[in-house]
Amino acid sequence: MTAAAACLAAGVLYLPVVAHAVDVWRSDQELSFGFLVPPAAAALLVARRRALLAARGPGQVAGVAVLAAGLLLLLASSRSGVHALAGASLLPVALGAAAFLYGAGVARLAAFPVALLTAGLSLYRGLLDTVGFALQQVTAWAAAGSASLLGVPVRRSGVDLFTGDVHLVVAQACSGMDSLLALLCLGAVVAGLASASPLRRAALIGLVLPIIVAANVLRVTLVLVLSGPLGPAVARGLPHELLGASLFVAATLLFASAGLALRCLPSLPARPWSPS
Repeated sequence: MTAAAACLAAGVLYLPVVAHAVDVWRSDQELSFGFLVPPAAAALLVARRRALLAARGPGQVAGVAVLAAGLLLLLASSRSGVHALAGASLLPVALGAAAFLYGAGVARLAAFPVALLTAGLSLYRGLLDTVGFALQQVTAWAAAGSASLLGVPVRRSGVDLFTGDVHLVVAQACSGMDSLLALLCLGAVVAGLASASPLRRAALIGLVLPIIVAANVLRVTLVLVLSGPLGPAVARGLPHELLGASLFVAATLLFASAGLALRCLPSLPARPWSPS
């Protein structure tokens, strides 16, 4: 079987899986970052194209066992109706096929991009509810304390914050989960393209959570502080959206600075590659 035939077969086999994943990404704001995953995985594979071509060797029969395990997982998903299993089956199917056709070296090089795509296809509604609620609690607690230190008295009750006549609720949309997942996706791409040790790559991805939490706490703190002179309008509508977007850009720049400090930056081919 050629690579083109294998890709065509995989495309037909996983078309329903992709369609379901797109529906999840579209209907859940926190999981909308999923639209970034396929192009990110493709970019990682393109960046490793030369290495993949150089690593091609004799196929290994052991790959058939991995491929079969993935197909059984896909079958179990169709029988049980658990769509996350179908997404998870992509990893063993793709890597097993790669090992069978071109050897373990190709499978190893493709593992990270395929794992990233697998994670995107395995998302399901409600997956991150517990984490999102924890982020809401942390954000509300830290923002109330920060605003109080700046001279703005804040009373907190769970995720409800009160200052003056303003009542601010750190709702699910304000948890920072969507920003966290988007930056994690970006961080995975950067780490995948970087010529750095696994420890430095892991450290860079590990910094995503504290960066996003700090940015989100700063956003809510600014809303609390500005609600005095500007009124409750700062907590909704265009001002609120602009503040959130600005702080996400700032968090991304801080992440880039961390990558620079860790010497964990994307390393792209110096010369354009030819299609042959």
